Amino acid sequence: MADRCDLWGKKRNKRTIILVLALITVFVLIFTQRSREPQAPELAHSKVEKFLLKQIPYTNLSMCERKVNEEINCPDIRRQGKTLLRQAQLVLTRLLKIFDLIAKKHGITYWLYRGTLLGAVRHEGHNPFDNDVDIALPKSEFEKFVKYGVTELPEDIFFQAEGTDVWKPIPSFGLLGKLRDKSSCYKYCFEHGCKHKDGLQLDLFVIENDDQGNLLEVFSHTKTNWIVRRLIYNGIILRKPDEYIFPLIQVNFDGFVLPAPREWKMILHSLYGDFMSVPENEPLGHIMTDTFHSCDEVD
Repeated sequence: MADRCDLWGKKRNKRTIILVLALITVFVLIFTQRSREPQAPELAHSKVEKFLLKQIPYTNLSMCERKVNEEINCPDIRRQGKTLLRQAQLVLTRLLKIFDLIAKKHGITYWLYRGTLLGAVRHEGHNPFDNDVDIALPKSEFEKFVKYGVTELPEDIFFQAEGTDVWKPIPSFGLLGKLRDKSSCYKYCFEHGCKHKDGLQLDLFVIENDDQGNLLEVFSHTKTNWIVRRLIYNGIILRKPDEYIFPLIQVNFDGFVLPAPREWKMILHSLYGDFMSVPENEPLGHIMTDTFHSCDEVD
């Protein structure tokens, strides 16, 4: 009887050992499989979460305003950025705010546009996946800026438009001009072989008018829709584009209060769909930008 009990105990111990070894094997296989899985999504998500930790607004780092004598006081603070991305953003915020100061002085109407509008709404500043800042303005307002505002730009900002950069072909409508930072290099031309000025940029999207003065813009990326809205927009939308934009509202952008379209939700949904969802796998902006050297210096 004792021998039988001893034999049964040995068999039970053996089964227990086998079960434990099997569990350990399963655990090792699961752990190994997970470690082999692609980690890019988690890494990208981690980058986004890290960036979305509240950035110090530009207004907490420096002023950007007009002096009593009307001179623009907006120092270059790019070196206060702790990352390449933030350094580039501080340059772009300065470009945008300087344009805003000039626009206010001369009564120029404009509003935040595309990725910059998205950044204001979703991040209260820059869209971390964007590489520039965008504004839109009616053609008459653009012409007013060219006539009265360009001469007020600081020496370190270049107005790129037809006639100012022989290497930059300017289209007859749409993106008619840019403000370029002279002390940085966006490096677009390094990849595409162009020769035009290529510092960090503010894009000026000019919105045209029809014969009745209505704005011809229905907020779409596609070239087909651009042609359609220029020809038959009254037949494909229920309201004139002016009604999507005016009266302008105010939004927070990197600490500054700047103008935005009245129906920003509809506009952003038209452009991006679920615009409040932060993408996980999209690379952050400015991964190649040189924020401290012009393209001539880099070259």
